[in-house]
Formats: sequence, structure tokens, C-alpha cells
Amino acid sequence: MIVVRPFAEEDASALAGLMMEMAAFYGASVAADRPVGAEIIRQSKCTDIIVADQAGGLLGFATFTSLYPVAGLIAFTYIQQIYVAAAGRRLGVAQRLMASVAATAQTRGCTRLEWSTGRDNGAARALYDGLGATGSEKVHYVLEGEALGRLAAQRP
Repeated sequence: MIVVRPFAEEDASALAGLMMEMAAFYGASVAADRPVGAEIIRQSKCTDIIVADQAGGLLGFATFTSLYPVAGLIAFTYIQQIYVAAAGRRLGVAQRLMASVAATAQTRGCTRLEWSTGRDNGAARALYDGLGATGSEKVHYVLEGEALGRLAAQRP
């Protein structure tokens, strides 16, 4: 049975492995000495993390947070990441994770979910379309490295 539940600190090692799998899936490199498990625990204090657990093995996770405001001055929940391990695909894990995020959002009084995915991620887009989600014309921006440092240095 697959159970979606909040992250617990004892999940850190397994979730670190799953996040490393995700990084490889997206072609990202992660420093070998990076303390991923400790970072997950630290970040879990300010970000919602849920996991899909099957008999003690993690099949997927989602990270999200609720924010205020968006157009219309309403609260919304933003899904930063949703990932399902290769072993968990086609088992309904992603839909269960999305449903759990939606339920949490509603509990918090949010009436909107937002997230993004790559244009070429056909499987994810099919899932999201099937949920009744609509695409957006928004442009996704990233500021990192030297550009982030330059902006931070402008702080009065």
C-alpha cells in the first residue's frame, strides 16, 4: 500500500537518495561531499515536504509552500518540486502526491495551486492536464551565481 505522509527526520537518508536520483534524471550535478540529508532536515523547517511511502521505501516526494498574495489577494500554494522514482512510476504516486498537496492547500484556505514543468516533460504535462490544470503564459526566471551576488550586494 502506498501512503502519502509528511516527511519525518528519519526519512532524510532515503529522501536524499531519491533527490540524488532526481538530480541525475534532470542532468544536474551534485557535489559528492554535499550533506544532502542534513540539508533536507534543515529545509524541512521552512518548506513542506511530503513523501510517498510503500513498506518503508520512498517512491516519491513533493515540496511546496503556501504564499500570500496572488492576483485577487488570495492565498495560494506553490509546488516547487514533485518527483516519482523510476520504481514508482505508473502506480498513481504522482496523483496521490498532488491530491495531498491540494488537500493541504484547501485546509490552509488556499484556493489555487501553482507549479511549473518543462515543455518537453510530456508525462508530467499529461498528468497535469488530466487533473484539470491549465497552462500559463508566465515566464519562469532564475537568478543565481554571480548575478545573485551582484543583486544582493545592492542591498542598502
